[in-house]
Amino acid sequence: MTIPLFATLLRDHRRTARMTQHELAAKSGVSVRAIRDMERGVSAAPQRRTLDALADALGLDPVRRSALAETAQAGRDVPSGVCALPRDLPDFTGRRAELALLADACRPGSITVVHGPPGVGKTALAVHAATRSTGRACFVDCRGSTPGPATPREVADRIARVGAPCDLLILDDVTDPAVLPPIAGPAVVITARRPLPTAATVIGLRPFTVDESLRLLTAITGHPASRHAREVAGHCGHLPLALRAAANRLAIRPAWSMADLAERLADRDRRLALLSVGDLSVWRRYASAHAGLSPDARRAVHLLAAPGMEVLAELGFVDELAHLYARSLTGGDRLPPG
Repeated sequence: MTIPLFATLLRDHRRTARMTQHELAAKSGVSVRAIRDMERGVSAAPQRRTLDALADALGLDPVRRSALAETAQAGRDVPSGVCALPRDLPDFTGRRAELALLADACRPGSITVVHGPPGVGKTALAVHAATRSTGRACFVDCRGSTPGPATPREVADRIARVGAPCDLLILDDVTDPAVLPPIAGPAVVITARRPLPTAATVIGLRPFTVDESLRLLTAITGHPASRHAREVAGHCGHLPLALRAAANRLAIRPAWSMADLAERLADRDRRLALLSVGDLSVWRRYASAHAGLSPDARRAVHLLAAPGMEVLAELGFVDELAHLYARSLTGGDRLPPG
């Protein structure tokens, strides 16, 4: 395998800074595994927030920072990878029933929507299911929850560039079904925060069970299930994104124990900061979700967070906001006036 220029450049910057992969991980908040994959060329096109975290940790000046970003962009622009699947998670956990539903639903010409609140693992499920299927799978990021969502023409152009044959097409992060052109031929899986009316099959994702949460924490950190691991899972609201952020926080700090992590996450004022590690950030994901809420739902969040309202803190910010957002998706977020 040819090592991409980005991988070589990143490794050279790290060595110039006299840092090991573990030291760079601790300083940047990006996991050791992610840095190792980038330097091996397995992950040649990291997201911008990951690049920023690495560049800050390496102390790159504007010129070197720009060069690193340009090589990463070049990795994204390789034609063969325009609609390539994101890397499957090697420690993908749970979702057996949902995977079985997807396998059964994905027939030629079918449309399946996987929906749920931010951080619940919709994209991870779709990608993992695609890697288990036969035939060619393609991926288009519609960026529906970002400040710059893809336009209908952009989505249509990217689908047209997929080429043939494509047996499974994943349209990720769709908020408005109007951006989707007519699609004939492949099975289509759409990930979205709300159910879409165009689907024949709808799969709703919920947070993990306690056992699934503990298995994921163990898979990432190597720490066995314990009372403290249960506490960590509870503080994370059993959301896969939060669990991964917490587990990576522990993985890059070998001096910490699971008890240390649980104690830190118990601090409500610091919890969201601890659940942001490199490109894994509960705060950023929910800030994006908040921006997409209806005015009534945003008003509800503000009311619950007002002085004297302890609901979010008592139930856990992640869990409560996920519940509130789930209500908004089903049309139950309207509040009485006044």
